[in-house]
Amino acid sequence: MRLLVMYDTYYGNTELVAQAIAKAIEERGHQVECRRQSDSGEEDFMGVPVWVLGSPTRWGRPTFRFRTLILNAVKEAGVDHDFVVFDTRFAKVHAGASDRLHRALTRKGLRALMPPQHFTVEGRRLAAGEEERAREVGRAIASLLRP
Repeated sequence: MRLLVMYDTYYGNTELVAQAIAKAIEERGHQVECRRQSDSGEEDFMGVPVWVLGSPTRWGRPTFRFRTLILNAVKEAGVDHDFVVFDTRFAKVHAGASDRLHRALTRKGLRALMPPQHFTVEGRRLAAGEEERAREVGRAIASLLRP
């Protein structure tokens, strides 16, 4: 199955998580394209049945440019898609980018494969063990898909 892993990143942490998820899904035999938001457009979402979307949490929200791209992609590609959202955030942040994206996409009519996923950062670095947890999330996503 074809999947798109799309992410935005500030310090590279969300990128590390996205790449780990993408690699784990690909290792399970699925076709994955992993793209950074700044190198992408709405056309990248067309014809891809499953979207895995990640953003750093900025003031409790996804980055503006990432959210804008995603909502425009929904307008262009339609709502017949499954999705998983994830974010990076500090441990003490109780709501973040993925929570807001999850609500917005569900309201639009897209289908969530799993609850929002959160990955912790400490300072400007991904917390210990989070990259491995991202691989576990990737394997979990792959197990939900038909080959």
